[in-house]
Amino acid sequence: VNHEQVTELSDGLFIGCSMNHTVADGSSFWSFFNSWAEISRGDGSSLKISQQPVLEPWFLKDRRIAMNLSEDTLERYSPPPLTERFFHFSAQSIALLKHKANMHIDEDGSGKISSLQSLTALMWRAVTRARGFPPTQTTKCGMAAGNRSRLSPPLSPDYFGNCIQAIAVSTTVGELLSQELGWAASMLRQATLGHTDVSVRAHLEVWMKAPRPYHLSNFDPFSIVVGSSPRFPMYQNDFGWGIPLAVRSGNANKFDGKISAYQGREGEGSMDMEVCLAPQVMTALESDQEFLAAVTYL
Repeated sequence: VNHEQVTELSDGLFIGCSMNHTVADGSSFWSFFNSWAEISRGDGSSLKISQQPVLEPWFLKDRRIAMNLSEDTLERYSPPPLTERFFHFSAQSIALLKHKANMHIDEDGSGKISSLQSLTALMWRAVTRARGFPPTQTTKCGMAAGNRSRLSPPLSPDYFGNCIQAIAVSTTVGELLSQELGWAASMLRQATLGHTDVSVRAHLEVWMKAPRPYHLSNFDPFSIVVGSSPRFPMYQNDFGWGIPLAVRSGNANKFDGKISAYQGREGEGSMDMEVCLAPQVMTALESDQEFLAAVTYL
């Protein structure tokens, strides 16, 4: 379920780590990776780590999963030709985007639109425009949401396992592109607020009636999904040589419309977006004026 590799370069080191997503989510992955780094930079006198994982598994009470994993249920996914790019958004750019998203919303006591919701809304609009879909086409935007703090009682932040679910919003292309940025971002905020202990358990109850693995080929080609999180401590790992110069992901789980959010290396609210799109759509995205106005550099 886990594999590590260290490659020595002429001017540095590349440290790779893969983990089965069924076993662990992003929070658990970075907990493992940073604990590995903590042990590496120690003097060898102690193997104790500062962030002890909670290994007791959680699931619905008194439930057992019976899933038939056969060749009929598993998928050997081969993605179509994709172009993958990293786009950087400075802390100042993110702050301006967040301000713009919050300008035209009605305060209802639920708080403001977040930085990630603002940037996700921008990506949804820009990618949809680049794809050139007709106004009547339905499009969705999905986000990976953590469940630890949403459960009642909440799980420990150090819970080690896969404890995430996807949340999504949908509208027509015409509606998405005719409204302000804050309209789309507000939809994402409401979906996030609605992701509670009740909805988490209800989703699992439905899934238990017909448990099945997720197939990447089932992804809606008119949509995007944003995974990972700028809250993950990607640049806090130090193996004894300083913080990383860059963090990148491998080629697993990539498809047209997959976007991963990263913490910017300089921190302070900056973000990176790893974007996977069909080549012609990526070309159009790189000419989108709303998108380019927010990107700090390509």
